[in-house]
Amino acid sequence: MRSLRLVVALALLATGLPAAETLTSPDGRLVVTCQVVAGRPQWQLDCDGQPLLLPAALGLELVREPFREPLALERVERGGGDTVWRPVWGPRSAVRDRYQELTLTLREAREGGRRYQIVVRAYDEGVGLRYRVPAQPGLARVGIGKRLTAYRFADNRPVYQNRNYEYGTGGIDKMSRSEGAVTVDAGGGRFVGLTDADRAGFSEGAWERDKVNPHTIIGTLRSSAEGDLPFHTSWEALIVGRAPAQLYEHRHLVENLNPPCALADTSWIRAGTAICQVRNTRLVTDELRKLVAFASRHNIPQVEIDHSWCGAETKWTPAEIEFFAKSKSTFWDDKPEWRQNVGGNPMAPAKGWVPFRPKADSGGNFVDLDPPALAAYGASLTPPVGISVYLRGAVLRECGGEHPARDVFAVYERWGLAGVKLGFVPTGSQANERAVADLVRLAAEHRLMVNIHDSYFPNGLTRTYPNLVNIEGVAGEEAEHAIPGATKGLHDVMLPFTRCLMGPVDYTPEMYKPNKTHAHQVAMLVVYLGRPSIRGGMRQWLPGGVGGSEIEFVSRVPALFDDYRVWTELGQDVTVARRRGETWFVASMSAAHPRERRLTLDFLPPGKTFRATVWSDTPGKQQTTRGELTVTAATTVPISMAANGGHLMLIEP
Repeated sequence: MRSLRLVVALALLATGLPAAETLTSPDGRLVVTCQVVAGRPQWQLDCDGQPLLLPAALGLELVREPFREPLALERVERGGGDTVWRPVWGPRSAVRDRYQELTLTLREAREGGRRYQIVVRAYDEGVGLRYRVPAQPGLARVGIGKRLTAYRFADNRPVYQNRNYEYGTGGIDKMSRSEGAVTVDAGGGRFVGLTDADRAGFSEGAWERDKVNPHTIIGTLRSSAEGDLPFHTSWEALIVGRAPAQLYEHRHLVENLNPPCALADTSWIRAGTAICQVRNTRLVTDELRKLVAFASRHNIPQVEIDHSWCGAETKWTPAEIEFFAKSKSTFWDDKPEWRQNVGGNPMAPAKGWVPFRPKADSGGNFVDLDPPALAAYGASLTPPVGISVYLRGAVLRECGGEHPARDVFAVYERWGLAGVKLGFVPTGSQANERAVADLVRLAAEHRLMVNIHDSYFPNGLTRTYPNLVNIEGVAGEEAEHAIPGATKGLHDVMLPFTRCLMGPVDYTPEMYKPNKTHAHQVAMLVVYLGRPSIRGGMRQWLPGGVGGSEIEFVSRVPALFDDYRVWTELGQDVTVARRRGETWFVASMSAAHPRERRLTLDFLPPGKTFRATVWSDTPGKQQTTRGELTVTAATTVPISMAANGGHLMLIEP
């Protein structure tokens, strides 16, 4: 059959007629059509028999000696896969990886013409597309400058993305160049999410409007990428939902496009909720012991120690030291130890006062920390609590610093630490993306979990290295002061359908800030993916604090769930229900206006009775009101949320 198909394709090309190849998703609802028209490849996508993407360009542009058109379709290969893999943590304990695959080999239509391949996978959840340059005579290495894939919609569809908080406020013709994923309302209730996957050896992708072709989005690369043949691009991932909520339920397509887990032993990874020392304690061992004990009492398996524990975030230059010495305030006059605490050594705790930055005189942290002793104390508790520490990427040799990550991670392993929070790692270029992936791999060799902060974006690497438990890559709690007031809650409820499509997100919610209700902030721990890392909390939940009994909900949230469901009125509210065994954790958040929703619990098994513990917004207050309900699969629960409010339910037999 393959030989016959090849003969037919070449015969059609010889007569000038395009040879079309179709690829259908396993459930038959998505159909990709690829063909070569006038020597140029193109594709289109249908969903449920209706056009989703109109015919548009495919292709690859090399940095040197671009492929010369016309191109001929030389070979067509088909395959597929159907496996189940089991995550270490996340919203599903078993993920089905089922797809049909089409590989088109294109050749320059001249004697000795070079070849490249278009690889397309059709899943029930969406489509993956990548380009591959196979080994071939006369070509040993290539540099890829552009992917020419175009996503052409029927008209100027609304766009949702985090860049400039473009949450349905404009169409494709006005969209900014993206930061990560872009979601498009494709019409007819259908939504498309665009992102990239399996990027560890390639450049970061972004999305922007095509300035030539209307209603069209194209992908761009942060830098060129090169490699010895065979060499391939990252995957362009197109997640398809028949409603916006289904986008979030289908987002595991990103992990499915990544290689399987590379770790033989994952038993040491405990990726549940983390609580940070920020807003809780100073960087002092005795005070941190109280936070660790609090975490253990409430089944929070991680305590995260943020910046300054080993001194200044980076090694100060002589000029920076001189500047600070001349311009510092009198606060530092009796604290001469600051000079010893700006050496950028990540393998020894600081002692005494640490200035924040050379040109940031205000602030500073006092440090009296014994990391091995604190780690040993956490390990002695029941349940045990792991200790993670912050590390700015700039001190590591892999990121331009002087300390090899292998040496640093070996020290942390010897101390008994559980993880490391990497900040300000370089991103975007092929070299930087490879360096970040290597850091995650090295951390796994030393049994360290990793949380990456700042501008790195996920791409499914968590499947291959599940010790990567969270990633910031978002305007989170630290950025809220710069977000317009009316946009704060909108941003929160849109993240599941924009940034979260890429992977886990560390919003670092602070318990409890004044502009959102307590239920809203706790709901983030279930609505968002990844290991939550919360700031504050201990003081609020100790006797006399402003927090309430919702700490019970926090204490029960596991790292691994079995399944989840999503509901949304896009831009108004979001509800996520996650199941572990027979227990459901249901979390809701509203945007800038009060919201009412009636949630039917038909996701519960029929014929069984459950107890629902409910924490709802208290009218006129931030605090929650606790109640209990007896519910079944036929019960409809009214959910009432204040502006920037929330609602929590713990449903169990």
